[in-house]
Amino acid sequence: MRTPVRLVPVLVLLAGCSGGPKLAKVTGTVTLDDKPLPRGTLTFEMPGQRPATATIVDGKITEATTFAPGDGVPVGKHKVAVSATIDPGPAISANPGDASRPSGGNYMGGKSLIPARYNNPETSGLTADVGPGGTALKFELKSAP
Repeated sequence: MRTPVRLVPVLVLLAGCSGGPKLAKVTGTVTLDDKPLPRGTLTFEMPGQRPATATIVDGKITEATTFAPGDGVPVGKHKVAVSATIDPGPAISANPGDASRPSGGNYMGGKSLIPARYNNPETSGLTADVGPGGTALKFELKSAP
């Protein structure tokens, strides 16, 4: 006579693995040429994780979000991008792939407050090591390289 296989321990083990990444709060400051950046967005990118964003308000990092507003940023090492524009204007074209769009135009409109190199995590030179207990960051952007 065969003894039935017990699956209960396996199911309990699998249920414990379904949680998402560990998230932590992120605070801090962002300046441009030693002055608080008035507005903008930070994007945190880490391989294998969903990107997180945070809002910049009067030079302060607020509302770091990965899944739900204010839930934090995945713990670990991130490449960081910053975007900041003067109040966006109208789109140049309703279709960003439209060949008639003026070259060099910014589809989202609005003048950038910071050098373009900061808009891409690969060229920004900015990183963040987010610890499990939360992290205070300080990003000091410069107009000139």
